[in-house]
Amino acid sequence: MTDSLANYYRAERNIPDGGFLIQINTGSENYFAASGIEPAPDEISHMRICSISKTFTAAAVMLLNQQGKVNINDHITGNFPGTDTPYLPSTPEFDVPYKDQISLKLLLEHRAGVFDVTNDPIPVSVSQPYAGQFYSVYITQLPGNAYHTFTLDEMVGVAASNKLSYFPPDQQYHYSNTGYNILAKIVERASGLTWSEFVETNFFQPLSLNNTSSVWKGNDTLLPSPYIESFFYLDGVSTNTTWQNMSSHVSEGNVISNSEDIIKWMNHLMTGQTALNMNTVELMKQVIPTGETGPNALYGLGICYIEGLGYGHTGALPGYLLIDLYNPETGVTVFAMSNFWDYANVRAQNDGMIEFAKNAVSAVK
Repeated sequence: MTDSLANYYRAERNIPDGGFLIQINTGSENYFAASGIEPAPDEISHMRICSISKTFTAAAVMLLNQQGKVNINDHITGNFPGTDTPYLPSTPEFDVPYKDQISLKLLLEHRAGVFDVTNDPIPVSVSQPYAGQFYSVYITQLPGNAYHTFTLDEMVGVAASNKLSYFPPDQQYHYSNTGYNILAKIVERASGLTWSEFVETNFFQPLSLNNTSSVWKGNDTLLPSPYIESFFYLDGVSTNTTWQNMSSHVSEGNVISNSEDIIKWMNHLMTGQTALNMNTVELMKQVIPTGETGPNALYGLGICYIEGLGYGHTGALPGYLLIDLYNPETGVTVFAMSNFWDYANVRAQNDGMIEFAKNAVSAVK
């Protein structure tokens, strides 16, 4: 099936680079296949897992909630339980609109209305030199700034200083990477560790996810070898996007992993085999309709649900499309990835990969 999908994009869409990869674990058997990806990948080939990174942030918040160190129902203007220490610094960088109405839970659900500095261009009405542009693109294109290290404070500060939001909290769903930046800051203040240190200490190391890492420096643009290159295809031009400054994506898209590790992560997370107990996992799985179509039509606390495949998360970054899902009804975990974007057709490409995963899972049952 991977061959037929890769061949379609070569023959029908004239995409010269990239292909598809899938790994399925049934609990007793492991299946792996790939096509169109050079050099030939295997389960240990590294890639950027994009927004699947959010499952680590959600797990971090929920672990702190389980430990009583945060309360996900608290507003972000409140204090850590039993302390006089506020969740967030009393600084302009975190003075986001409606902050006294935003709870940690709403941030996890993408229902806080926080403007997404990463995914949306800054409105042209804003009195800033980066108005009408993507903030991180503007910054890294300044002379000598390609390896600028972005911080959580900086990214949230763009939304705060410009008073940007989509709507008052809990009115509707709107995906927001910046909302997860706020959660990461809370994780850091609750734990005394950086976000990267927290997920490494509590998840990567205990689960022996030895090929999973969190990059945060602006000049850390490479992938560990062996790795799968990524490509962005637009108007007949294929651009290699493998080497990227990912520091603007800490907590929401910066993690590097491989199919072996990331399928293990989702399986263990959803079955209570991490530091999170099953009561906490069940809270995360309480998905609600978002009003959207596609893979995020049902979303819970950092977890989506896709009919026929189960609970987990998707990921997208120019050059990568990914899904990582566990089905509690069958015990099957599936990870699928495409290492190119057909930009003019990317929604259909993503939908096709999901259907491909469903067919592959059915074939191995």
